[in-house]
Amino acid sequence: MRRKDREVLDFDEIIGILDKCKVMHLAMISEGKPYSVPVNFGYMAFNEDGKKRLEIYFHGAKEGKKVSALKENPQVCFSAVSFSQTESSDKSTEPCSWTCFYESVTGSGKAVFLENAAERAKAMDALMLHNGYRLPPGVKTIAYNMMMFAKTSVVKIEIEMLTGKRHLKK
Repeated sequence: MRRKDREVLDFDEIIGILDKCKVMHLAMISEGKPYSVPVNFGYMAFNEDGKKRLEIYFHGAKEGKKVSALKENPQVCFSAVSFSQTESSDKSTEPCSWTCFYESVTGSGKAVFLENAAERAKAMDALMLHNGYRLPPGVKTIAYNMMMFAKTSVVKIEIEMLTGKRHLKK
């Protein structure tokens, strides 16, 4: 990363940024060409054997360009921005004096289609809860319409590279 002063290396800080993001841009290769789509997502952060790791989940139809691309080549990269504001740094009208304030997370990994019902439900729970769903009082699990659930592909990104970046107003 060129601007080391803006790099976020701390895993928990990266998760904090990701928690504020609601849309992730997923990039893949489709028929030999770059292809990117915005997706809703959820995630789970783990601490296994003293090592922190992240899994990101998204869902969609069981067929289409995204599914075909991921089956052709499961390597993906992604980015999510939680905050962006552009303004002049010195209130001038000079175009090159403008800057963008932001927080973002970028990464890459391998997309894996989840087939196990329990894993799919866990991933969908993470996605639903990240996007604002709240369980009713006294309810401990999310109940999915099984007909809809059967028509939905659920994908996990096994993270291979993860970084955060921010430029905030002082």
